Parts: sequence; structure tokens; C-alpha cells
Amino acid sequence: MGVRFWAGGRHAHYKLTSTVMLWLQTNKEGSGMMNLGGSLTRQVEADHPVNDSVNTHLVNMGRMIEDMESKIRSTLNEIYFGKTKQIVCELRTTLDSEELKRQKMIANEIKGGITK
Repeated sequence: MGVRFWAGGRHAHYKLTSTVMLWLQTNKEGSGMMNLGGSLTRQVEADHPVNDSVNTHLVNMGRMIEDMESKIRSTLNEIYFGKTKQIVCELRTTLDSEELKRQKMIANEIKGGITK
């Protein structure tokens, strides 16, 4: 985190860079092998007032770090876990072949009814 003071010392400009590295690996008999890895870097800049009582540098930096942590956690959840779940669900199914045939037949009946 970088901090630059303004004239008079009442405000400071903060620059926070955060990087998270993620690596997941599974190798289970029922689901097979999956590797997922990557990194996510985010940067934010903000100006905050600085005084001796409430808004100290530690408080300002702490708020920025907590906000960044929350945003990165949300982004990781959406990008890595959400997208991976979507891909796995499209590639693999827990339904047996008879159930898949039944669902496909129902979908075709609905499709045929709509096009009439």
C-alpha cells in the first residue's frame, strides 16, 4: 500500500494493490480429476481525510483492505467457482440415461407445441 500526503497533512492519497493466487485440485474416483488455478490482481486508489482522533492512517488503510478483500472474494466466487460449476454441470450430469431421454422428450414436446 502506498500513501502520499497532501499539503497541510489533513488528507492522504492511498493506493492499494492486492493479489490473490488460487489453486484447487481434485482427483476423486467418482468425479475424476480437475485442476483450477489462477491469480487475480486488483488496484484501488482513494483520498481520505487524516486526523488524530477518528481517521488515522491505520483506520483508512484498514477500511480499504477490508473493502478490497470483500470485492476480491466476491469476484473469485463469481469467476472461478461460479464459472467452473457452470462448465462442470454442462459437461457432466448426475442423471442416468433414461432420465436424460425423458427430459429431452419432454423438451421436444414443448418445443413442438410452441411452434404449432
